Amino acid sequence: MKILFSIICMFVLLACNDGNKENLGVIENENSGFSVELLENYFPKNEIEFKSPVKTVVISDKERFEQFFGVAKNMNNVISPIDFEENKVVALIAKPSDVKQEILITATKLKKNKLLVEYKLKQGEARSFTSTDLKMFAIPKSVYAVDFVIDRDESENN
Repeated sequence: MKILFSIICMFVLLACNDGNKENLGVIENENSGFSVELLENYFPKNEIEFKSPVKTVVISDKERFEQFFGVAKNMNNVISPIDFEENKVVALIAKPSDVKQEILITATKLKKNKLLVEYKLKQGEARSFTSTDLKMFAIPKSVYAVDFVIDRDESENN
């Protein structure tokens, strides 16, 4: 009886586990065979100037990276390492706002060393503080161009 109860408890625990949490930081595109892994635990610095709701940047060296981003380290997290010898960093930064914002990368397509990044800016309710959203990932230095396309088919206020 105890064994049966243990097996049932194990199934309940496995059923409650959300398997998508492991892949939350990976964006895959089956058509182009190119996937990106989001870099975690960095924050955009306050000195960034915005001319549009989302600033897009491609950074190929550590010095320029440190002009835009800082490390958000605490006792429990792990900083995603970046190898600037082999990679560039692609970042999408939402303009700071008192409205909740989320950048959703909907697709990444690689074609002849040119990357196309499609994204949406989802906006929510007003807040009593200002915040921003950041999506950032590394790409090989062999990718020579990156184009960003905002998907406006859907309402921005979801």
